Amino acid sequence: MRCKLTFKNLRTKIFIVVFLLILTIPWVGGGLLRLFSADTYQAVSVVETEKRQMQNIEWSNLLNTGESVSGFIDDRIPFRYTLISIYKSMNDVIDGQYQKMATAVGQKLYSADANKNKVVERGRTNMPIVPGEEVQQAADDILDDDIFFPLRVNQDVIVGRFGWLYLYGENEYECYVGSNILSDDEMQHYVNLVNQLQAICQARGKELYVYIAPNKSSVYPKYMPTVEKVDDWRRISRLYQKMQNEANAPFIYPIIEELEASNVFQVYYKYDSHWNHLGGLYGTNALYAAMGVEQTDPASWIVGTQDADKYELYTYMGIPDSMVTHDDAEYTVDYRPEIEVNGLDVEKMICRTTSNGANQKKLCLIGDSFRVNMMPYIAKDFTNCTFVHRDYMKEVSNDIKDADIIVIEAVERYDYEGFKTIQKVINLLSN
Repeated sequence: MRCKLTFKNLRTKIFIVVFLLILTIPWVGGGLLRLFSADTYQAVSVVETEKRQMQNIEWSNLLNTGESVSGFIDDRIPFRYTLISIYKSMNDVIDGQYQKMATAVGQKLYSADANKNKVVERGRTNMPIVPGEEVQQAADDILDDDIFFPLRVNQDVIVGRFGWLYLYGENEYECYVGSNILSDDEMQHYVNLVNQLQAICQARGKELYVYIAPNKSSVYPKYMPTVEKVDDWRRISRLYQKMQNEANAPFIYPIIEELEASNVFQVYYKYDSHWNHLGGLYGTNALYAAMGVEQTDPASWIVGTQDADKYELYTYMGIPDSMVTHDDAEYTVDYRPEIEVNGLDVEKMICRTTSNGANQKKLCLIGDSFRVNMMPYIAKDFTNCTFVHRDYMKEVSNDIKDADIIVIEAVERYDYEGFKTIQKVINLLSN
């Protein structure tokens, strides 16, 4: 018995020592390396593909939130790039053999003839698709689906046709192939949450909008590899139909708007999982349509082109900026230039803005990273806005309570996080 206890204690001590070493070695080693070779330290510590300024501590707001301190430390962890690369490499080793096997099996099982008469999945969207109103692809951009393009995954990133990159993890692939459909009970639970929050908002004179941003693979399936679909009637299609029939608040999934726009413009980044600035404006228009707010033609605000400057999925693969081909561009959008906005900072997890826009109501948008490319437009159309990442809701509880309009946004692959947010807002407004 004593031997077992001694071994257990020794194992615990070893784990504690290893954990402390993991925490301290980067800082001690980084400090020594920075002292003797600052250039080498910079090369192995900074993830250049993020293309943003490192965060600084906001001393004036330190008593309200420690967000800036956390960001300051995260941006300055020694060997940051190296640690990210090691993590991606380990993840790739674990997943690599499975992907090779899955690709080999797919090549043998795939049959072009078996799919010639297969109905193409269009999903259920904000408007019913009827004959003569189908979303049309540009003739010179239609890809021959009979050409087999194998699934290749590099460290959680799918390498698609013509070099397009997609997320493999984070539920994106499961959404695409239809392997993660919700049960009837799960969908009913989501509907009940929406209706419960809608009842609370109506009693308090607030407007509620639930917004699901489409996955990149939903808008650009033509560049995805050849994979077998588990179910063409996918998770979001089923959920959207359920919400349209039973939810009392607007449930917005702007797939039609993004698909139609994608026939003329590029609305998602080629090497990033998000929509670009123009895609964000088309998405904002869909929100405005539900609100009854004036919409404009997004293309009318295009003033030029610029480097897309978004290469998140290369970072996922551990590829440094020096090896990235900067061949992705996006349109420069100058939306309502006559309107002045104060306080807009899309990098902040909590951002409060004021403007001389047309809508006097206070708007609070709680969402994820897809909210970022909607912020510049909404901030100009509403005089008082709060934009917050869902992980920082506690810091803006008063903003939520004071809002005239509450928008809860989540990307398709994280739809469940949106409903968790709904529950948190219910709890907040019920107290």
